Amino acid sequence: MSSAHLKQRLIKWVRLYPILALSVLLLAYLLGGFSEKDNPLIPQPVVITFLYLFVGLVPLFFIIAFIVVGNASDKEFTLNKGDRSKLVYEDAFDLPTQVMHGYKLALITGRAPTLTGLTGDTYLSDSSAKCTINTEHIPPVAGCECGFYAYKDLADAKFELSINPGAFLLDVDLYGIGFTYLRGYRAETQVVNLLTAPKRCMRCRILPASVFVTTYRLGYDDISWWQWQMRCVICSSSFKATDKLTVDQMCDKLSLKIRSA
Repeated sequence: MSSAHLKQRLIKWVRLYPILALSVLLLAYLLGGFSEKDNPLIPQPVVITFLYLFVGLVPLFFIIAFIVVGNASDKEFTLNKGDRSKLVYEDAFDLPTQVMHGYKLALITGRAPTLTGLTGDTYLSDSSAKCTINTEHIPPVAGCECGFYAYKDLADAKFELSINPGAFLLDVDLYGIGFTYLRGYRAETQVVNLLTAPKRCMRCRILPASVFVTTYRLGYDDISWWQWQMRCVICSSSFKATDKLTVDQMCDKLSLKIRSA
């Protein structure tokens, strides 16, 4: 199992930690850990000691596990970056061909809606990648990180969406020169086929999402931006008409198709 999938499992376990902690507290209560009775089922010092161990050791386990998985991920990256013997071809026409269809996440930012990657780079629905590190690069370059990225597996993209709740899921096709990795691709050009809108409001998480609204966000170092989200009728009721777009209007602005999840 790759370090990325191990990281996903750890995050899923961390999400279960509050439920597990409440279960342990309930069990401790039922066993007499908080009782003043003379003869509890299990001696109170034993229950209290167990709770101290649980509170101390379980978070420590997660911290150590994330450090180990992070180190393993760094080693995988270094190994993949150093092994370039497979990238040497005598003739460009000898390059292997592969359909690069995948999934990725994007924000919608700007007063005029624009697709924005989680790294902050903006792009159109049909775009060629540009390297912000070296302007002489024609992405993707083996020794650089430039290019358009996408996951191979929809499940990986959906997991990333669960930890980036302000983002939208994109269905993309990549073209041109590209690199294939264990979980995804990196390529020269990208065409966004589809944006999947959430079923539920991105604010209350209860009512159906029906309209796009934009809000002004403040970040670190005086960085601020406009970000678009989908809201329900109630959560969008306080926005001015100039700060709202219907799904059809957003389709026209981004030049792509939008469907509900």
